Amino acid sequence: MGVTKNQYQSLKKEFGSLASWALWDKASENPKSRENVGSMKWADDEKNLIKKVKTKFVFVAFNGSSFHDGKTGHGQNVCWSNFHSSYEYGRDHKLRYAILGSVAEGSYITDLIKNDKSETAKEWVNKYKKNRALLKNHVDTLKREIGLLCGVEKPCLIALGRDTEKFLNQTLGKEGYKVFYLPHYSATTPKFDDYRKLLKEEILEKNK
Repeated sequence: MGVTKNQYQSLKKEFGSLASWALWDKASENPKSRENVGSMKWADDEKNLIKKVKTKFVFVAFNGSSFHDGKTGHGQNVCWSNFHSSYEYGRDHKLRYAILGSVAEGSYITDLIKNDKSETAKEWVNKYKKNRALLKNHVDTLKREIGLLCGVEKPCLIALGRDTEKFLNQTLGKEGYKVFYLPHYSATTPKFDDYRKLLKEEILEKNK
C-alpha cells in the first residue's frame, strides 16, 4: 500500500525535518560501506519517490540523533535526511544494508521522541519512565504522524532498540498495534549480515 500526493505533502510539511523513508542511494561497490548513505539524490524526484513508499511497516527509533554538518551529515533543514547520515561514527549504513532489497524498502522511519534536548539516551529513558504525561504527548504525536501516513490502518511497528519496544508496547501495543523488536542499528552486534537476516526472518517473513 502506498500514499497519495496529499498524504505525502502533509507528512513532509509537518515531519519532513524529523523523519525519513527507508530509501537510500546505494554504495557503488561495497554495500556495507558508508558510501552514499548521506546522499539525498534519491529524494530529488518526488513523483518517483511517492511511487516507492510503502505503509505496511513503520520503523520507530527512540529519539532523534544529533545532526552533523558539512561532509558528514545534514542539518534539520534538509528534508527527509534523518537516518541518512554519513557521519564517520554513525551506522546508518547498517540500516540501509538490512533494508534495501527487502519488502520493507520504502517504509517510513521516524522517532518516538522528537525535539528533546536531553544529553544522553539514559536521561531520555529515565525522563519518560517517570513522566508518563510527557510520554503520552510524544505518543500522540506519533499516532498523528501514523494517521497522516496510513489513515485508519495500523501498520506493523518495528521498534529500533529495546527501550523503544517497551514504550511502544506499553502504549500503542495496547491499542492494537503490532510491535516487533529489532536491535538498534548503532549497536555493534548483530553484525551486518546477521542484522539483515534477523529483520527478514523474524519480522518481515512472519508478516507477509
